[in-house]
Parts: sequence; C-alpha cells; structure tokens
Amino acid sequence: MKYIVYILLFFPVWVTAQTYKYIGIEDGLSNRRIFNIQKDAQGYMWFLTNEGMDRYNGKDIKHYKLNKEGTILDAPIRLGWLYTEPHIGIWVVGKQGRVFQYEADRDDFKMVYKLPDTSEAISCGYLDRNDNIWICRKDTVLLYNIKDAHIVRFPNVLHSSITAIEQVDEHHFFIATETGVRYVKLENGILETMPVETLDYFHAQVSELYFHRQLKRLFIGSFERGVFVYDMNTQEIIRPDADLSDVNIARISPLNETELLIATEGIGVYKVNVNTCELEDYIIANYQSYNEMNGNNINDVFVDEEKRIWLANYPTGITVIDNRYENYHWMKHAMGNAQSLINDQVQAVIEDHEGDLWFGTSNGISLYNSKTGQWHSFLSSFNHQLKDKNHIFITLCEVAPGIIWAGGYTSGIYKINGSSSNLVVISFLFHRSSSFLILLKV
Repeated sequence: MKYIVYILLFFPVWVTAQTYKYIGIEDGLSNRRIFNIQKDAQGYMWFLTNEGMDRYNGKDIKHYKLNKEGTILDAPIRLGWLYTEPHIGIWVVGKQGRVFQYEADRDDFKMVYKLPDTSEAISCGYLDRNDNIWICRKDTVLLYNIKDAHIVRFPNVLHSSITAIEQVDEHHFFIATETGVRYVKLENGILETMPVETLDYFHAQVSELYFHRQLKRLFIGSFERGVFVYDMNTQEIIRPDADLSDVNIARISPLNETELLIATEGIGVYKVNVNTCELEDYIIANYQSYNEMNGNNINDVFVDEEKRIWLANYPTGITVIDNRYENYHWMKHAMGNAQSLINDQVQAVIEDHEGDLWFGTSNGISLYNSKTGQWHSFLSSFNHQLKDKNHIFITLCEVAPGIIWAGGYTSGIYKINGSSSNLVVISFLFHRSSSFLILLKV
C-alpha cells in the first residue's frame, strides 16, 4: 500500500518543475505577434513585437515605444529585426528602413538612421560581423556601420528581393532571395556574385539561412519546399527525408553543437542533425494537454545559455520550454466532461495498491485508473440522489486492499469498496446518528 500525501492547495512548489511556461498579453506582453527574441548581456529577454519592444526580467515586462524625431510612433510600426551583442548593445531594424539603438543611460531607444524614401518596405535587415547593418531593397542595398555611422550604398546585383543573409568570412556571404541562394563577395563597396554551379541551378523561394561554420554547411529554409543543406566541401545539396512542403520555414537556430532547431509557421518546431542531416519533429502542439505546446505557428526560436527554448508562438505570445525538469501530467476539471477531475480544489491524494489515484476535492471524490486513463467520480453535487449537501473531502486512506475511507468537512466518513471493476460500493459510516448505503455503477 502506497500513499501520496499532498495538500495541493497550500503548496505552490507543485508548479516549480513546470516544463512549459506561457507569457501572454495578460502577463504584460504588448502584442501577441512576436518577430524576434534575444537576450542581452545583463540577462534581460527582449521581444520585438508588433507594438514595439518588450523587456522581460523573469517576472515583469517593460514596454518601449520607439521614438521618431521626438514623437512616438503609432503601432504597428512595421518592425522586423532585433540584434543584441555584448560589444554593440541592442539594435532594431524596421521594415521602412529605420534603425534604432538602445541607450542604457536613458533606458530608451533612439532612432539613429532612416532611409530618405520610406515608401518601399525593405525586404531584409541583417547585422554582419563587420558591424554593418544591411538594409536591403529590391534594387539597392545600403550598409549602415554602427560604429561610425558610415553609409555605403550599392546596387542589388541579384535582381530579386533579398530575404536572408549569412556571413561566411570577412568578405563572403550567402544571400537568399525569392528565387534561390547565391554566393557573393563584398569588398570596397562592390557586391559581386561568385559562380557556384550547384547553387546557381538551385531554385526555391528561400525564407531563412543558417551557416554552420565548423562543417561549412549552409542550411536553407524555404517556403513550401522544406529544408535543404548545401555542403561547401562537396558542393552538393542534401535534401532531408522529412516532408515540410506545406509550410514556411521561419527560423533556424542552434540547439547545441550537433543539432539545429527549425521553427515553422504551421507544424511546430523540428530538429535537424548537422552531421547526418536527419530531420525529425521536436516540439509539436498537444491540444489535449494543459501544460504542453499550445500552438504550431512559430515565428522565432531562441535557446539561451541554460538551454531553455524561447518560442514566438502566435497567437499565444511567448512559450518557454525548460527541459532541465521532467514534464508532468496536469489534471484539471473540465466543465461538462465526466472524464476529468471532479473539482480543481484538491485536498488529498493517495495511490492505492493497484496504482490508481484517488483525489479528495471540494466537490466529491475522483478515481483515476492509471492503466486505462479513465475517470470515475462520486459523492459530488452532480450526484443528485445524495441527501448530504456537503461534498468537501479533506482526507483519504486505504485501510485494506480495495477499501478506501474518506473523511470530509462536516460530510462525515465514508467507506468505499472499489475492488470490483464494475461496482463501487459506498457505505456511510458516520455522520451524527444516520447511515445509509449507496451503489453506483461505474
């Protein structure tokens, strides 16, 4: 005979091992649509939303409206890209060609540059390792140097909207467009394409790039064509077996030294091995559970130094997954559903000799069959044949195999014989001077 003695109502530690944490507008998030997630050198999490910037300290969220010439920009401000690095601070690039810098001494953002002509939205913003912010349009590309504000402008020699950029070395880049991926060289303000036969004949609407420097492999995320891997050593393109042909690849981020996470707009998060290129589903929504993934539309994924996975999960907001703790099964009452806990206020829990769980609640008793996953509940307000109007039970005990005693708050003591699979016999043992017997089919 085994016992679990928890007074759940008085122990908030019950939730400290939660694997999934949700941050929404009810927690202070300014908007459900998140474009980017980053973490700064001070440990703050930054969320680039459709309303502006949100800073999260683990408890509270502070919202920042981005300034434009001393006035507050109205939402939506068409933001697109967020960058945080210890040596440069925090930068935001807007889709209308505005560049914002966070000033720590003022605890505010300042617009440091804007395109003279904002009628055409930019297709891509990118911060390279040379401290240049790329502002890409269909016909032109502008580089803004964040150290000295120097500007370089040159034609877009790819003649297509740039959608993603990855740097290989000081002068070489992979640039993705709506028609494919090209290998380019940027030197002395001149951008030129470098012939790579494999990539030159590769055609897809590319939405995301990630370059693995150690293996010299470029991971390519496309719209409705899945993931491709270009190996610079063999000059071959590898196609993983998993079918991601119906969704857009929103982000590719490292999980660890050998695996990458692939965020999709529609089927959750996948994982790919950088060595074998094997692709598998990793974080997928489970709408039957209260404490698991609650959506598959992922705009961004970020893994911090503690290996927590932060997801921009539209329309929920932010979902945080911490795999350092084991997940748990959250049992809750569902209105009108007999296959659920009878009441969420639980005073007592025990495990009987067969491994089944008994819950004493503020509205009756629930029995959970651990083998079948079925619920049986009784002695609640839903049992209209009961004369006693008090259904609060605060203690349970298995006095012999299959014999459960239940005590309540002025509801007396009941003896429950649950050894039969077809019949639960409940005997009213003590309450003032009356007693009776109830037979319940379950």
